[in-house]
Amino acid sequence: MNENVSLPHDLPAVEKKSAYVAKWLISAVKEGKWKVGDRLPPERTIAESLNVSRTAVREALSSLQMVGLVEPRVGDGNYVCGSIEAEINIDDALEALSESESLVEIWTIRRNLEIVLAKLAVEKATEDDLVDIENCLLKIEEAVDKKDPDEYLTANNNFHLAIAEAGKNPLLKRALLPLLEITAHQLAKEATAEYISTHVVDLIQKHRDVFNAIKERDHTDIAEIMQTHFAASEGVFLSKLNKKGGELLETSLVTDRENQTTF
Repeated sequence: MNENVSLPHDLPAVEKKSAYVAKWLISAVKEGKWKVGDRLPPERTIAESLNVSRTAVREALSSLQMVGLVEPRVGDGNYVCGSIEAEINIDDALEALSESESLVEIWTIRRNLEIVLAKLAVEKATEDDLVDIENCLLKIEEAVDKKDPDEYLTANNNFHLAIAEAGKNPLLKRALLPLLEITAHQLAKEATAEYISTHVVDLIQKHRDVFNAIKERDHTDIAEIMQTHFAASEGVFLSKLNKKGGELLETSLVTDRENQTTF
């Protein structure tokens, strides 16, 4: 990683901060400050250096992951994974992170894809994979204990990414990344310190149930456990998406507020 990159401190007032951060990172890669294989600075470092929120940095990195420039690695941050050969429309990528009715389909696709990856993880996870997943679970527990939404979202993303890596199917893992980023962007709006404090037990237990099923090679129950894990997240998120006229979107997903206790 390039440790000597000078970061600007003043953002144009007319531009969305996440777009500015993304475009700055693109310029830095084009200028060779970071090359393919280099690790980018942590979210917190970029946020402090640019004087923006971690939410703006997370949105920027999510947009770059969607266009294939940045790749997250479990417990190790974000890496440059592609060169820039053409202009990238960051505004379009950021727009994809915004609420729209198409996100109903994105949630459904993500859930179904992660069920497949979890089944593969049950079959193929190595001892190192299990250690990685459990370490992510411990990070979730630490974040919940501190009631830190930023740390929780990072740990939660790493948990799902670790399961994808344990499935040993690079194609499916690559397909999951943009879905993970789009939905994580939406969950960031819900995972407040108050929410974490209210649902502390379930937030930990639902993730531990998934880990235990993979560790115990539970082929029978893993799909149902993953369905349960996703039901609450989908309920919380999809309830925010309204049709014209204020009617809630019609879905077959669980939307019982009493069950909406996990991301």
